[in-house]
Parts: sequence; C-alpha cells; structure tokens
Amino acid sequence: MIDILITSADEARLGGLVRLIAECGAYRTTRATARPSQLTGRADTLDAFDVLIVDAMTLHEADLSAVAELSRRHERLTCILLIPEASPDALIAAMRAGFRDVLTGVPERRAIGEALLRAGEQRSAAGARAARVISFASCKGGVGTSFIAANVAHLIASAHQQRVLLIDLNQLYGDAAFLVTGEKPPSTLEQLSAQVDRMDASFFDASVMHVSSHFDILAGAGDPVKAGEIRADGLEWILSLAAPRYDFVVLDLGPTINPVSMLALDRSSEIHVILQASMPHLRAGRRLLDILQALGYANESVRLVLNRHTRHGDAARDAAQSVLGMKPHQVIADDARAVSDAVNQGLPVAEAARGSTVTRSLQTLAAGIVAPARASAAPRAKGESLFARLVGRQPAPKLGTL
Repeated sequence: MIDILITSADEARLGGLVRLIAECGAYRTTRATARPSQLTGRADTLDAFDVLIVDAMTLHEADLSAVAELSRRHERLTCILLIPEASPDALIAAMRAGFRDVLTGVPERRAIGEALLRAGEQRSAAGARAARVISFASCKGGVGTSFIAANVAHLIASAHQQRVLLIDLNQLYGDAAFLVTGEKPPSTLEQLSAQVDRMDASFFDASVMHVSSHFDILAGAGDPVKAGEIRADGLEWILSLAAPRYDFVVLDLGPTINPVSMLALDRSSEIHVILQASMPHLRAGRRLLDILQALGYANESVRLVLNRHTRHGDAARDAAQSVLGMKPHQVIADDARAVSDAVNQGLPVAEAARGSTVTRSLQTLAAGIVAPARASAAPRAKGESLFARLVGRQPAPKLGTL
C-alpha cells in the first residue's frame, strides 16, 4: 500500500483528485489544503508518506524551494507535480527542485496511474511498513465496545509486544482511556485534529498518553459537542502519521456512523461489530450490517463479537447466524465481577483479573487479530474508498446514532 499526501490550495480540486487516485488502485490518500511551503513546519511527519502530489496552477504556487528542501530531508519521498501547463524551462526547474514527474493539462486517470506505478517501483521494500487499523463499532450504546477495544489494544501491546495506538472516536462517551489507565490524558483527539497545521512528531508524542513502551492512547473528547467538531482531514492526517510508528491502530468508534467514522472504517483492515446475545441486539446488529453493506464495506472485513455471553444466551447465539447472516467470530464470556473490578481500578482486565473467563476470551480475540498481520504483511486491497466517494458531495450524509 502506497501512502500519498496530496496538496492543493483549491479544496474542490483536492476532492476531485482524491476520487481520481482512488480509481487508480489501492492507494491510501491524505489531503492537505495547503501549499508545500506550509508543510515545512511539520516536515518530520512526511516520513509517513511515500508520495507527495502537489497540485498548483503556476510554478510559483508549486513552491519549488520548499519542495527542494522537503526532497532533501526525505529521500524516499517521490514528488509529483500537477500543473495546467509548463514551458521546457519550467519543467527543468521543477525536476531540479525534486519532482520526479510533472503532469500537465487536466488531471486524468491514466497519466496519474502511470506516475503512481513508477513511484511504486521506486519505493524501497525496506521502508514499506504500515500499521494495521482495527475498528470496533456497535449497534447500541452500553454493549461494551470501549471496554473490548481498550483491553484488546492492551493485550496486543503487552502479550504480543506489538506497538499499538488506541484512538477513542466514541462521540457519546470518550472514556476508553480510563478503562485501562488512571492517567490523565495530555490532550484529546478533538484538540489534536484541530491543530494539524502545527503537528509534527514531537507535538504528536506530547499529545498521546504513553501507557507503556508499546501502548499509546489518544483520548476521546469526552463531550458529544466537542466530539462533533473533530475534523475528518485532521483524523486523516493523524492516521497517516501513526501508520509508520505503530504496528496496530485500534479505533473505538462506538455506535455512531458519520463521515469521520466512515473515514476510519475506510482505513480499517477489520471491523469488529460488538453486540450482546439477545434478540433486540441481534435485530439492531442486522440493521448495522445492512448499513455497512450499503456503504460498501465487504462482509469479509466484518467480524461479529457477542459480548456478555452466558449459557442462558445459547438460544440467541444459535439464532445469530439466521438473523445476521453470519456466524459470530468471537464470544466474550460474561464475568461481571472481573469487569467491575478492572473498571473501578482503571486497570486492564488482564491485570486486574488475570485468570477470568473474560480475560481468556479477550486474549483469544487479540491473538486472532495479530495472527494475520504476522502471517502476511500484505494489506487489504480496496477499490474507491467510501470517504473518497463522499468528498465533494453536498451535503455530507448524516446517519446519526443507531
């Protein structure tokens, strides 16, 4: 998977380019409504990208001196210039500044696709590493999504020694961090996404909670109003910055489907849908699966997780396949005492109740997530992302809370 940063001063053109690149193949794109000179303040974050595409109307707008500096600092970064027209002298100046390709005229799929293929050939296999993004979503509030996401993230980091970032995108509660640590977060996702213009690696490190050497958390807003202010382009930049720094990024989405959570789902290798083994939850789960399918997410990436399961829930569990159209991927045992002890202490359940049934269930779930990543580093191929299809569409869809 090639990570692409696209810059343009024209937001409408930027949206069109995102859609055009999505048609070229399985590329991961991040947008910046800016000129190259505005990226120099966060230059060290460009290590997250393989390709920089600069869309400019003139050579002056292309900021050749800034591109030359960025190319010097980031030797593996392939720079591509899109410009309406350019004289031979302008082409030479662009190449000297560090652009590997200069595409003139109206941007079109074939030319951009060929340039990206060339960039892919130049990409070093040694530098090709990106985090797997795992999302946890729910069909109702209060089903334990945050608890499962936080504790699975902790287990992947502690038991499997993988570098993990947990991002709390739950707009209703935003309390995932407090389920596994008693520390106070230095910043929140909402605050960080509003300051992408000044974000560099040091600023990012200062904004996340360093729970352990392998486990970081970016806390949620904790306020539905503030959570609604989270910017999609901010989350896009954060995910791109996290990709080369972590092995896994775990997202707690909660029960809300909106453009921000859809961007997260677009980046996800696996989508774990959390529900309880009762008929009301199964019916709500069916609605959520229908929505995910309508939005273009393949069934192969969706995993059903039945939480708080007891032997009395066997009937509902058996009915899950007929109601939902797929078998549960994992069943989390109901162990109210162990969960309560862990939550009240602000500790991971694996530490508060090491031998409990819920801990063993979560260990199995975490091991199942890590195994495919170790078996193959090849990311999931996708067609045009949903967020790319939504860019430029007015008004943005508001699906609200299920």
